[in-house]
Amino acid sequence: MRSGAAAGHPGYFHETAFYGSDDEFVDIVAPFVRDGIAAGEPTVVACGPVNAGLLERAVGRTGIRFLPGAGQYAQPGPTIRSYRTIFADFVAQGAEQIRVIGDVPHPGVGVGWHGWLRYEAAVNEADAEFPIWGMCPYDTRITPPAVLADVAATHPHLADAHGGHHHNDDHRECRGWLATHPSRVEPLEPPAHPAIVLTDPTPREARHALTSIATTVGLGQVATNDLLTATSETVTNAQVHGRGPVIVTAWHHGDGVTTRVTDTGHGPADPLAGLVPPDLARIGGQGLWLVHQLCRDVRSSCSDGYAIQFTVGTSPAS
Repeated sequence: MRSGAAAGHPGYFHETAFYGSDDEFVDIVAPFVRDGIAAGEPTVVACGPVNAGLLERAVGRTGIRFLPGAGQYAQPGPTIRSYRTIFADFVAQGAEQIRVIGDVPHPGVGVGWHGWLRYEAAVNEADAEFPIWGMCPYDTRITPPAVLADVAATHPHLADAHGGHHHNDDHRECRGWLATHPSRVEPLEPPAHPAIVLTDPTPREARHALTSIATTVGLGQVATNDLLTATSETVTNAQVHGRGPVIVTAWHHGDGVTTRVTDTGHGPADPLAGLVPPDLARIGGQGLWLVHQLCRDVRSSCSDGYAIQFTVGTSPAS
């Protein structure tokens, strides 16, 4: 039996909360955590050090599974996979509701928003099979207004500091909304000094060229394999599903390599492609799912054709 505001709700009860002070954060989140513990529900906290400390002082540690926020939210794709494993384990142990609170990264903490915006939209579907009550709090002191608007659009429910849990009238059907979001057509910055630019390479030719760059920067065998797998998958996708010419551009920075694959097609019809696990995706998605699991800073754009960009190793400073 599910408890609290999510009682009777099937699947993922995805909620956000906006707070403007440490006290307001505690007023919103501590009852959520405390009630989960009292109900015997698995309760997971994946916050940064400040918010984790506030919660620990308010409710203690007993009955809570604390995860390091920076580690749990390192990259959107692996975050979804990690959470799905955690949720499946709890359900296998008999959990009827799982409570989760996490600090999702955003520009206010120095992290790009493109991938995490898609994450907030994707989890509505990717985690829909689990009985989750998830709360995503955002600090209005540091979160940009445009990000707050995106958060409102991706969360069906809204909590407040007075104990209220409301239907969110600003929520949007995420696939249709993302398909027209400015980030989908935002052009990617051109590299200043590309190491390679290939036109219509075969996947094998692209892998050969990237192997040379990986050797130059000393990526290591595992990272090199990740780079070659991602490159092969994206080049193949562009050739099979896109429209030529297919251009592969790559550049290195420190001990990292960033690759961009472009074609003149429209890109995946599904704006959540790569973040929703392949067995749940509407159409295909295995290749893009692998890219999101193996790489950092995965970005895509549908400006003047389709482009997908990903990094293996250290991300570029910009």
